Amino acid sequence: MTSEAATRAPTTIHLVPHTHWDREWYRPFQSFRMQLVDLVDRVLDMLEADDDFTFTLDGQLATVDDYLEIRPEQEERLRGHVASGRLAIGPWLILMDEFLVSGETLVRNLEMGWARAHDFGEPMHVGYLPDMFGHVAQMPQILRRAGLADAVVWRGVPASIDRHGFRWESPDGSWVRAEYLPSGYGNAAGMFAVPDRLDAAATRFVEWSRPWFGDDPVLAMYGTDHTAPVPELAALVGRLNEVHEASHVKLSTLADYVAAATPLRDSDPCWRGEMRSGARANVLMGVASAHIDIKQAAGRAENLLERYAEPLSAIHLPAHAWPAPFLSLAWRRVVENSAHDSICGCSVDPVARQVLVRFAEAEQVAGTLSRRAAGGVATSVPAGALLALNPSPTPRTDLVEAELLVPDEWGEVALELHDGTRVATQELARKEPLLFDATIRGAEADDLFRRFHGREIFDHSWNGYRIDGRTVTLEVDSDPDPAWLDVDELRAEVMAALRSAPADEWQIRIVARSRRTLAAVMPAPALGWTAARAVEGAGDGDNAVQVAPDGRTLDNGLVAVTVDDDGTLRIRSTDGTEAVGVGRIVEGGDFGDSYNYGPPASDRLVEHPETVEVRADLGGPIRGRTVVTRSYAWPAGLTADGSERTSASVPTEVVMEVELRAGEPFVRIGIAFDNQSDDHRVRLHAPLPRPADASHAEGQFAVVERGMKGEGGYREEPLATYPAHGWVDAGGLGLLLTHLAEYELLEAPSAPSARELAVTLLRSTGLISRNDNPYREDPAGPELAIPAAQMRGRWRYELACLPHAGSWIEGDVPRAADRYRHPFVTAPGGGTRDATWPPAQAGLPLLEVQGDQVVLSALRRRDGAWLEARLVNLASDARTVTLTPGILEAREADLLGAAGEPLPVGDAGALELRLGPAEIRTIHLRREETALAGSDLLDAAGPRQNA
Repeated sequence: MTSEAATRAPTTIHLVPHTHWDREWYRPFQSFRMQLVDLVDRVLDMLEADDDFTFTLDGQLATVDDYLEIRPEQEERLRGHVASGRLAIGPWLILMDEFLVSGETLVRNLEMGWARAHDFGEPMHVGYLPDMFGHVAQMPQILRRAGLADAVVWRGVPASIDRHGFRWESPDGSWVRAEYLPSGYGNAAGMFAVPDRLDAAATRFVEWSRPWFGDDPVLAMYGTDHTAPVPELAALVGRLNEVHEASHVKLSTLADYVAAATPLRDSDPCWRGEMRSGARANVLMGVASAHIDIKQAAGRAENLLERYAEPLSAIHLPAHAWPAPFLSLAWRRVVENSAHDSICGCSVDPVARQVLVRFAEAEQVAGTLSRRAAGGVATSVPAGALLALNPSPTPRTDLVEAELLVPDEWGEVALELHDGTRVATQELARKEPLLFDATIRGAEADDLFRRFHGREIFDHSWNGYRIDGRTVTLEVDSDPDPAWLDVDELRAEVMAALRSAPADEWQIRIVARSRRTLAAVMPAPALGWTAARAVEGAGDGDNAVQVAPDGRTLDNGLVAVTVDDDGTLRIRSTDGTEAVGVGRIVEGGDFGDSYNYGPPASDRLVEHPETVEVRADLGGPIRGRTVVTRSYAWPAGLTADGSERTSASVPTEVVMEVELRAGEPFVRIGIAFDNQSDDHRVRLHAPLPRPADASHAEGQFAVVERGMKGEGGYREEPLATYPAHGWVDAGGLGLLLTHLAEYELLEAPSAPSARELAVTLLRSTGLISRNDNPYREDPAGPELAIPAAQMRGRWRYELACLPHAGSWIEGDVPRAADRYRHPFVTAPGGGTRDATWPPAQAGLPLLEVQGDQVVLSALRRRDGAWLEARLVNLASDARTVTLTPGILEAREADLLGAAGEPLPVGDAGALELRLGPAEIRTIHLRREETALAGSDLLDAAGPRQNA
């Protein structure tokens, strides 16, 4: 021992017994749960056997719920240990991946975990983030606004952080004291592996900790994946303290350590924004493109919950009809899936299947609630007319499609809006009116009606009949008209006629009313609705779409598209911004795994199609669409050693649908193909209109700026591939997204300064982790086969391109992304045909958010008449936002929903707020509520709605 060490006070070591519990991963959930039950049984016994023992249950309440579902009789026992402070639980429901879910999912996760923890006592007041694959920029603000001042982190921490404690700031300036976990959440997992060598183990640990902790108390995390503490742990700690004079070990919870940790000093480092560095740990960035089917399912479920089911139910249904249990169920499924091994797609195939089922359940609930809300409003709209409901908190237009009753003799058809305006339409399809035509004998009448199910026949409602000689015409329609009908009497009349001439042949015709599927661009107020009905004649319309007969050019007056000979696109906006070569498909090998892309040593990229076919599909004026079909010979896979791609190839047709809509300044693109190749990556490349060395992407409550290089250092290739929610923008080109996407800003082949965005359409891989991944040295998990992750079969990916001048703010990219991702909800009129026209509330804004770059992240009911709104300022400077109309009262709220101080409301029912840069603001509102037709939910749930 050196003289310096001899004079130094013993190092205080807070030994935190814990487990890191991946709920599902290389084994399915129920399999791991059996192991969890054994672990918690042991922990409870140890807590009762020794008053010095403590345990931290991984910061997620799912471990408690999963245990109590099997051992409900242990609830009071658990509650007692939480109350004693020796068993730390919470604050999360699930330890999630931060980047692959929405910001709102992060909030609901914390909200659920916090509330559930309070059922047992006090939650751990620590933002425990031990194994997330990097950390989002707004996490410090999320934690602070929930009342948490500390975070514990590992992966993603950059090289500039050289001490265990540092200040971590969000873009708004909010900060937490962050505790860095050098070597991860198991830095002391092996300290007691050899009980006879405790002194040596402690000496090594103290020497290892000195550069990070200096003379501060040391955090020693005793535990790792799915491990339980040794039963004699407390005795071993006592023995260690007897034999090792240079340290004093005390059993602590993580909360105990954080409470005793040295406060930050002025000399401690500071980091602002997201953390995705691979300096000292793998960040496993490839999970953003593993199992993209899971990311698509997550996007659908989150979007339906956040922007449809909750806000539409809050605005359009009375307080007593608020569907809290259904929403709670759907959010629970989404949050359960946010666990990193679940949402990342880096688990065995049974787990991936279960994840997709959970998302499907959430989507079913949210979709049905959205249709019920729209259907309830539609009872104010006459039958035969159409409701269009705007999910955005700003007034806008959108394309709607509907099947409407249109007499055969009408020529041109327009939609007449509630205010008398007539808008132009485009006919997309006509319904074949003759559904059945056959000859039967009168004596066979019973055979005819065996096809009926009550009033239903061939998915139509039987509304009446006509008899002309020996011809019976049964009149049907998509809607029951009249709504009430004595079907038995109707059947008896028809059967009596047939049986009057039992030996004669009768012609039976089932004829539907004449309907046309029409497309039109309709306006709607903020979170309000518009009604329209079909009328004969022409309508008005701006920015009509024109498509050349050969499909090579499309133009709507806002953006023009030309298809070049190689099948790529030239996209030009009215301000002269042009992107050339958009839609180039680049396919290459991938010898990586679900965590990291890794190309073979001798890769062979396929980017030039063998054939290109272009044809016009829809000719406008409302929708114009061209279909570009390119054929390629993609290698079937990789050689056994992964060094190169196979010589055998698979003919693959990539179909690209290119669509313009009237009034939209962006180009919709859909890519579809049948994937029959393995171990490869397919990306869409979009060259930028002008050079750029940084991208901006929507993340979790923030717009994040990123460069073209990542930070590495830990034997993982620091690829600058990043996740984006909603949109990504660089060099005058915005890519609008429907779900999380992986993108990269690259040097373009056309010129040294040219740049392009590449979006991963598909990444096929067959292993959870590959031991010899060319882009990562350390295994990230077990080398287990996951054939479903090869993503064989038909595949589709959708996005949109928005060329623009100036920055993402000047190009108004967030507003375009909102329009792209959030179509109006439509429903057929649910009132009577003679109901009042126009409907009384049509065209009235119900809640409008006025403020540039301020978005509404959530709107839901709180405490009956109160609504909770979460607003986010995406800009880097302060913005003013106004909420109208009819605000009666308002108050501040924290992120978890606790009510705060009242807010002043203007005389006109307007609430004006000043949001700081990148601020997340939660408020409660009480507003005027008009009579809502949506209270009749049974009627609103019928099959007549469509979305």
